[in-house]
Amino acid sequence: MKIIIAVILFSGLGLVWIQKTDVIPTSVSQNKTLSNKPEFFVMEWREGMVLENKPTPFFIEVETMGNQNVDILVTAHDRPVLYTADICTPVCADGECRLMYITIYWNLLGAYAGYDKVEGQTLTKHDHVEFLKQDYEKLHHLLIDDNSILKRKKIDELVLKPKESELDGVDAIAGATIAEVKESVVDGALYSCYVAWNIAHGPIKAELQEYTTSNFDNKLKGYMLMSSEVDYQMYALNSLSESEYFDYKDRIVQIFKSGIPLVRTYIVQNLPKLFWESESLQRPFWESFAEVDINNRSLLLNHIQEAPIEVLLLLASNLELMTKNQLKLYLSAIENIAMTNPDINAQLLRFAESGKHTYAYIVAEFLEEME
Repeated sequence: MKIIIAVILFSGLGLVWIQKTDVIPTSVSQNKTLSNKPEFFVMEWREGMVLENKPTPFFIEVETMGNQNVDILVTAHDRPVLYTADICTPVCADGECRLMYITIYWNLLGAYAGYDKVEGQTLTKHDHVEFLKQDYEKLHHLLIDDNSILKRKKIDELVLKPKESELDGVDAIAGATIAEVKESVVDGALYSCYVAWNIAHGPIKAELQEYTTSNFDNKLKGYMLMSSEVDYQMYALNSLSESEYFDYKDRIVQIFKSGIPLVRTYIVQNLPKLFWESESLQRPFWESFAEVDINNRSLLLNHIQEAPIEVLLLLASNLELMTKNQLKLYLSAIENIAMTNPDINAQLLRFAESGKHTYAYIVAEFLEEME
C-alpha cells in the first residue's frame, strides 16, 4: 500500500506535485557522493567531508518528466547532513518550453540550503540566453528568501500583460515583470525563478522536517546543539529535557555567550529552576551581562534576587549599561548589603559621582536613603 500526497504548485509551467510513499525506493536513487561544498550554499561546510546519498520516501513528480527523487546525504557514520534532489523540469513561457536542470539542497529542517548547477547544463533566460555568474548568484539570494513575494503570488499576477493596442503580433501572454518582484528575480528568467522557488519552498519543506523529527535521536540532537546553525540550535534546545540541560550545560553557556538574541532569550527563559538555585550554574550567564542585548539583561535581572554576591559585585561595575528599570531592580536586590559591602559601595559612589550618566541621580538618591 502506498500513501500519496499530491499538491499542485502551479500550472502552465510543468505541473509539479510533492509526493510521499510509505515504501522507500531501493533502486531509483543513483549512487553518488558529495565531497565538495555546493557552489551556492548558506551553511557551514567541513572540509574533507564526504557525503553519500540514501533514499527517502519522498519524491517530486514533474508532469511529463516523472519522479524526481529526494535523497538524504549522510556521513560515513550514517549521520544525516542534507536532503537533496536532482530536478529536471520544464519551464514554459510565451508558448515555449525549456528544460531546467538544477540540484537543490535542504537542511535537516527542510529549509533551503543551496543549489548546484548540473554538469553540462546551463540555466537560460528568454531566447535561450544563458545565465551569467551574477544571475546564478541572484537566483541563490532569491531562494534564500523564504518569504519572497513569490510565496503570495500566482505566476500570472507577476506579469503585466500588454494592452491590446500594443500587441501587434506579440504573444498575448508576454509582458513585463511587475516592479514589485523585478528586483528580486533574474531579468528575463521570471518563470525559471518561480519554478525553482516553488520547488525549494513548497510542501516538501514540511515533509522533510517531519521526516527528521521521526528519526530524531540523541546523536542528531547532539549534532544540532553543537552546530553553529541557529535553527538547529533552537530545534535541539526545544527538545531538551530538564536533565539534558545539565548534560549540555557547557555547550548551552557557549551558545548563550555567542548566540543571537533570539537564542539567548530562549535559553534564559527555559533554564531549569535548579540553575538559578546554584551559584556555579548561573554565574556563567551573568558573566555575559555586558555582551548581551538589553532584553536579555532584563531577563537575567528577573533572577537578581537569586544571584550570589560575586554576581552582584560584577553587576555593580556595569551600572552604566542598565536602563532605568534595570537599575532599580539591581538596587532593590542590594538594599541590605550596599552599605556593608565596601566593593559594591565603592562602585555605587563611582557611578553616582561620575557626572556623566543619565541615571546617576537614582543611585545618588539610593545612597542618601541608605545613610
